[in-house]
Amino acid sequence: MTTAAFAHHLHRPDAADGSALLLLHGTGGTETDLIPLGQMLAPRATLLGLRGRATDEGVTRWFRRLEMARFDQAQIRSEAQAFSEALPALLQQERIDPARLTVLGYSNGANFAAALMALHPKLLRRAILLRPMLVLEEPPEPDLSHLEVLTLAGEADPYGRYAPALNDWLERCGAALDARLLPAGHGLGQGDLAAASDWLAKRAN
Repeated sequence: MTTAAFAHHLHRPDAADGSALLLLHGTGGTETDLIPLGQMLAPRATLLGLRGRATDEGVTRWFRRLEMARFDQAQIRSEAQAFSEALPALLQQERIDPARLTVLGYSNGANFAAALMALHPKLLRRAILLRPMLVLEEPPEPDLSHLEVLTLAGEADPYGRYAPALNDWLERCGAALDARLLPAGHGLGQGDLAAASDWLAKRAN
């Protein structure tokens, strides 16, 4: 299925509890990549996976990368605008309560979620960002006091050194931040599952 050219996949469990996870894949991923992780984290949650519309070196992304830590600023903003316009209609279409929605983003998807927080601060309320970094070069500093965020960085991740700037920005904007550094690389492991499950369970509503 597509909406505003964002392909998406919906998984609604038989015993759905009304909560939902919005899944944003990493580089080269699709709308189904994080479904298994979502099922492990929240077995009774409705899962909504979306696919980024950008391509870079032949793989799917949410926005183009120009260098290791430099990104297409115009595309980040245009894709964030398109996403902010598409998401409310999609949530209504799929009968998902925005108040019970948590974003789960990995790598490029986590970075896109952070950009959404900066550019469209009222769109999201809770987020789990796996291996994230701040990709906007001059991010605004909106009031994010309504936002709860868990960031999970990896000690051996080559991108890990960029995570503190994102955490500092989230704190300056007033978000309720839980920032953790795991003994891991860029890939995900059991430590991510345990940390994210614990954080999510404490916010079940």
